Amino acid sequence: MWDIPRPIVNQILSHAMRCQPEECVGILSGQGKEIRHWHPMTNALADSRRFLADPSEQIQLFKNLREKGEEVVAIYHSHPTEPAEPSAVDLDQSHYPDALYLIVSLATDGRLDMNGYTIKDGTATPQELTIHD
Repeated sequence: MWDIPRPIVNQILSHAMRCQPEECVGILSGQGKEIRHWHPMTNALADSRRFLADPSEQIQLFKNLREKGEEVVAIYHSHPTEPAEPSAVDLDQSHYPDALYLIVSLATDGRLDMNGYTIKDGTATPQELTIHD
């Protein structure tokens, strides 16, 4: 079970809404399956329905996380018009088999639609999420 603080969920949703109609992307850090910090990233592919975290931002973040003794726990992105499920591109371009992939769909009627998956060898496995205050 992956543990996510509600304020971070709210930040992810806000980030997704600000970026639409493009996808947003960000990294969540912490330890094990406990998310502690939110790191929004610039989508280097902002003119498309895909995402790529800005490489220079990502390198700097990874350096900062190492210095703080934290690790990448999850990678999040949005689907502005599609369900909160991995697309074929998501499955093909997942490079962190130990990370949680969080997908937020904005194709909803005012309710949170966020799902988490681990993705290994192109196969997505749904994960249980716990959101706490």
